[in-house]
Amino acid sequence: MSIRRDSLLHMETSALIVVVLALVLPLWLAALVALAAGIGKELWDKEHGGVPSWSDVAWDCIGTALGVLLTII
Repeated sequence: MSIRRDSLLHMETSALIVVVLALVLPLWLAALVALAAGIGKELWDKEHGGVPSWSDVAWDCIGTALGVLLTII
C-alpha cells in the first residue's frame, strides 16, 4: 500500500497548524482550528469544481492527532 503525496501533505499541514498555533492558543483550540482548516479545504473543493475527499479529511485527523502528540511531548 502506498500513501499518496497529497495525503502526506494533509497530515503534515494539520500537524504543523497544531504545533504552531499551540504556541499562542490552548491545545484544544489549536487542534480545532487544524480540523476546521482541513474540512474547510474540502468544502472549498466541493464549491469550486474540485472533488472533496473523505480520505483527505481522515489524513487531516491523523495529522491533527500527531500535532497534539508532538505538542504534549
